[in-house]
Amino acid sequence: MNNKLEKLISYFFFIFVALFWGLSFLIIKETLAELDTYEVLAARWGISATAYLLAAALGIVKVRFKGKNLKGLLLLVLCQPCCYSLFECLGVDKTTATESSILIAAVPIIVIVEEFLILKKVPVKMAIIGVLIGFSGVVLSILPGAADSDSSQITGYICLLIAITVGAYYNMGVSLNSDQFSVIEISFAMSVSGGIFFNILSLVMGNGLHPYKVFLQGGPVTWQLLFLGLGCGVLCYAMYNYNLDKISSTVASCIQTNSINVVGVVAGIMVLHEPWGWYTVIGVMLTVTGIVICALSGDKKKALTTAE
Repeated sequence: MNNKLEKLISYFFFIFVALFWGLSFLIIKETLAELDTYEVLAARWGISATAYLLAAALGIVKVRFKGKNLKGLLLLVLCQPCCYSLFECLGVDKTTATESSILIAAVPIIVIVEEFLILKKVPVKMAIIGVLIGFSGVVLSILPGAADSDSSQITGYICLLIAITVGAYYNMGVSLNSDQFSVIEISFAMSVSGGIFFNILSLVMGNGLHPYKVFLQGGPVTWQLLFLGLGCGVLCYAMYNYNLDKISSTVASCIQTNSINVVGVVAGIMVLHEPWGWYTVIGVMLTVTGIVICALSGDKKKALTTAE
């Protein structure tokens, strides 16, 4: 496959994932009106796991884990979907879709910080400027709302900050494990482990089979869970993992979260009529500016240089 075709595929994947993940904030909030957090996660990842297991049984996808070092993969799936999806869902439940989108947009900024702390790589000057501008945008976006928020909403901010921290490690971890595991193998492991983890968690919380009973009844919740499980789970993660394998984690997360942020904020304001003001507009602009600067510094100098 030539480079031009690979770029076209990557751009198509970025757009597809941006639309689905950007709208997922709205879908999650709608689904949470019928099911609790643990039920949504159990059904979402249960559907995703079932789809991958059926595909593997029918020979549609090929996976092989025997003889490979599974430690890195286990840490990867613990971060995503186990920790990330849990804290994302808890955060979305306690904040607006607009706030969720803006906070998730900070993932590429955290990627740079974690690569410095874990891989001992030093950000170049342009990347540092991008980090500072991006964070100032995130703070400006949520600070006015946080001043009038109750403890529940502040808890939502904390949950989302935890989510983006583990999500950033996942972005970096896919690149680190791509030499041993294929994109499909990583996506398969994510879905199956997520299905097991969240269904056990839901059972422990006393939900039983309630989420699947609601799912089988048909109606909006059925389509919402299919959107989250098949669209956002199976398709989007396979596409995003492909891009992480082809493009540096910093640049890939910059492009993806930037586009998700735009879709999520616009959808939250237009569809849910969520409150916004001048601080939302300026905050988003600053966040996007910081992300773009990080992406450009990544294109020119790969954003990071190994520390001596």
